[in-house]
Amino acid sequence: MNRLINPMPHQFSFSLLTSTMVLILTPLTGLSAADLTGRVSILGNVAWPEQGDIGDAHRTTADQQSLRLMLDDYSDSTEWSLHLKTLRQHFNGLSTAAPTAPQQFRLHSLAGEFLNETPDDSYTRLVYEFDQAVYRWRSEQTTLSLGRQAIEWGSGRFWQPLNVFGAFAPTDLDTDYKQGIDAATLQWYPSAFASLTAAYIPGPADDNTSKDSAAAYYRGLIGDRAELSLLAGQVLGNNLLGAALESDWAGIGWRIEGIHYDLDNREDAGIFWIAGADYQFENGILATAEWYHNDLGSSTEAGLATVQTTELINAGIQPYFGKRVLGLSLSKDLTPLLRGSYTLLVSPLNDNESQHQYSTLQQLNLSYSLSNDSVLLLSLLTTSGEGLNGQQKVQSEFGHIPTGAVVRWRVYF
Repeated sequence: MNRLINPMPHQFSFSLLTSTMVLILTPLTGLSAADLTGRVSILGNVAWPEQGDIGDAHRTTADQQSLRLMLDDYSDSTEWSLHLKTLRQHFNGLSTAAPTAPQQFRLHSLAGEFLNETPDDSYTRLVYEFDQAVYRWRSEQTTLSLGRQAIEWGSGRFWQPLNVFGAFAPTDLDTDYKQGIDAATLQWYPSAFASLTAAYIPGPADDNTSKDSAAAYYRGLIGDRAELSLLAGQVLGNNLLGAALESDWAGIGWRIEGIHYDLDNREDAGIFWIAGADYQFENGILATAEWYHNDLGSSTEAGLATVQTTELINAGIQPYFGKRVLGLSLSKDLTPLLRGSYTLLVSPLNDNESQHQYSTLQQLNLSYSLSNDSVLLLSLLTTSGEGLNGQQKVQSEFGHIPTGAVVRWRVYF
């Protein structure tokens, strides 16, 4: 365990930052009956890169400490929410800076950094950002939301093609709060079981080439057991039209979801769709399977390099370089306090001889509840497949990702 968690050599900096944020936000609670809550997360990661993997050392380590402060206020017709996130990250054994979240859907960054150090084989940063800042007004049948907010659409378990403003990956460990985007949304509820949402998202103010985005999303019941979703809009200049249908049959939940993209920056179009099913066994095991198909991805190893530079990949809307992925998962409560889950992703690609080559990703998670407000997580990840070539280009979907382990402690207050 000690190998996985860094003993926090910069603990003083994190403690100072935490105290500063509390001092900033606490006086705001005196303005109204707002509630101040928070979450602290401490994470340690170790990876063992081999030849062809990302990473320049035989072992890479990382530690991360984050604080999220949430200020919320509610009344009969209005509510507002403000989330301030602070984060310290340290990577050892990496020669490049850690990737940052896509900013295509944020008018202003509302972020800054206290520290950014990049020695030859490590990287340390101490940053803050306002991740949520939204005001909502409600009437009997409508809700108007203005500001930085999370938009969550789609019905898929592993992937959601209708989640056109970004979605979690199947292997993401932090899914408590989705990244907020700057938007104006209007929700109308024509009945108790249907909603229609219109969203407008301006492009970044500091990018003259960026384009505004807009979409309309409908979700409602069909009969007693089926749910239909429809979406139309324009995102980053790309016209799109999608739909999803979800229901159950003989105890098996099933769903199909897809969206058609007509790309603006190239004469190309394609469909991104998923089909999946899940089943709960009598012993408590939940089994889920989902098939991913994206016409905009590559079906060959040679085509992966071109796909990596597309706008949809950079925006986080297109999850993978390849065209097809199969996802399987099993999860179960092992004890009242311990939950386990296993995920397997398989991606096929054609090599230069038109032969199928497969890469896989396997993830095992164990989550233990230390108390009502505290959770300890252990995650193990391993992959197989072709790694990076001599020019450091990917040759498979997962083969370049090194084996790794994560330990995370999280507490809410």
